[in-house]
Amino acid sequence: MECTICETKCDIEEGGMGNCGMYVRLDGCIRERYPDRYLAAVETAIECMPMVHYHPRGKFLQVCTVGCNFKCEGCVSGILTDHLAAIEGTFQILSPERIIRKALEEECLGVMFCFNEPTVSYFSFRKLAETARGNGLLMGCSTNGYLTEEALDGLIPFLDFVNVGLKGFTEQAYLPCGVKDPAPIRRNIEALHRRGVYLEISAVFHKHGEAEIMQAAEFIASLSPDIPLQVMRFIPFGDADCGLEPSVREAEAICRRLRKILRYVYLFNSPGTEDLHSPCPDCGTNIIERGFFGPMASNLFRHLPEGRCSCGFQLPIRGRIHAQCTRETGYFGGYRTINALNRVRSLLEVLDVTDKDRVDAVLGRVVKEDFVKELYDRLNGIDSYLETLDHFGQLTGQKTRAEAFRQYVSSRLTHLEADLARLEKPAVYCSLGHPLIAVFEEKMECRLIATAGGRLTNRLLEREARPGIVISKEQFQSMAPDIIIISDAAAWPVEDFLAFCREQDLDVPAVRSGQVFNLHPYRASTNPDWILGLMRLVQIFHPKAFGFDLGLEAEDFHREFSGRPFDSSPARTFSYQRR
Repeated sequence: MECTICETKCDIEEGGMGNCGMYVRLDGCIRERYPDRYLAAVETAIECMPMVHYHPRGKFLQVCTVGCNFKCEGCVSGILTDHLAAIEGTFQILSPERIIRKALEEECLGVMFCFNEPTVSYFSFRKLAETARGNGLLMGCSTNGYLTEEALDGLIPFLDFVNVGLKGFTEQAYLPCGVKDPAPIRRNIEALHRRGVYLEISAVFHKHGEAEIMQAAEFIASLSPDIPLQVMRFIPFGDADCGLEPSVREAEAICRRLRKILRYVYLFNSPGTEDLHSPCPDCGTNIIERGFFGPMASNLFRHLPEGRCSCGFQLPIRGRIHAQCTRETGYFGGYRTINALNRVRSLLEVLDVTDKDRVDAVLGRVVKEDFVKELYDRLNGIDSYLETLDHFGQLTGQKTRAEAFRQYVSSRLTHLEADLARLEKPAVYCSLGHPLIAVFEEKMECRLIATAGGRLTNRLLEREARPGIVISKEQFQSMAPDIIIISDAAAWPVEDFLAFCREQDLDVPAVRSGQVFNLHPYRASTNPDWILGLMRLVQIFHPKAFGFDLGLEAEDFHREFSGRPFDSSPARTFSYQRR
């Protein structure tokens, strides 16, 4: 029996399951495996969907399930699909009426289904959309757009706004996702636009992917040059190829070209970029200013009244600009939790726990016991990191492996600390990619800088409620760092960083002397190989005092704790590979 929900059109036998893993055939009918079961239902700003011109700052109830009908490398939420058995017990059974009641109680404008693909929960989504419409609430979603015409026709009467995410434009771009022909996606975008659903488009931009995204822009402009285009600078998660990540400056360059085709182009996943703002096309004044808020999200922190420039230009937004609403970032289904689960999986690899059933069992326990909420703090300190690994060693019967890791780290720390105590500490600034965004001082990168014999200047700064502290030119220069470390989390090559500083006259000792570094191929974040990042920091801060061969250290570490040779271009998680 053919499934008619998405264009994959799986032929499902009785008792069988479709390719997405979310539909089964029972009694001659295609049914959801998990009807009315959600991972999250929490209020948040619409910029986290993301949307930019639709009810800016509006508070919506975000819901998500799990799964997708695509199989894309580097998917931020891939772990939820890979380890579905581990999180089945975390589903909340929520009827449409209960979700709408929660949205009304929280004074939300409506409901938005995002973070995973709503197509794989089609029947639940449609019931929810109908109920929202019946209660006067707005309803929208983010989707890859690969629905059948029949399925989309069943949704459109109940949809108010949609973000369609493009992987590119050609068949070649979609083949890695398991999609043979992207034409149905373009057909569905045309249908949504023609039938009056408010539409924004997001498009992934890979390194050397200019032709793909330019073709996408031409197609969007053929519908309307006023449709906002969100450029998603590709960030490799999981086992994706890090060579596909363009730098922030490369992404900004493609945005300039795209604005010759479309009026409103925005750049995401790029800390510090000016290309998230909405400038007036007549006089250049920023009408709305937004900042980086983690992967595929932004936050609106400043705007002109009613989105109107003082010169008279009105930004074409749908709805009004709302007061700031509460942002919930720690719930299950959000990026922080997914990042935490990836970190747990990396810890398990150190412990030589890689069998999928065993990994599922541990992840399921972590989620059920709400251990995820503690991981951020636990993994951002050396002692608490080792204690956390001990915990999982006890849990999995791998205490000996945990002790071996502790001994490896402790032996290096003892040796380093003895020699560092007598050395002068250089002033060190840790940047979240962009020169004027500082990393929070409690992050592992900053703590390792202090351990490596650096005097962390980030401690002098007041923090804001955003990922990273946006600082002024005066604050940057008052820190007067001797050395600058660029965090792994954002693609700002050293030459781009220095060029920006010189263009903006950011004159500090580190820039004048060229003492600006990123740690590649080593890391100082919460990956298990942070000890190598620490040793690299020591070499940067005190090059004459330490002569150890870090390449050999890296080979020894990875052969011992990942079972593979050291990879000089590692993925963003600890060399995890599906087995």
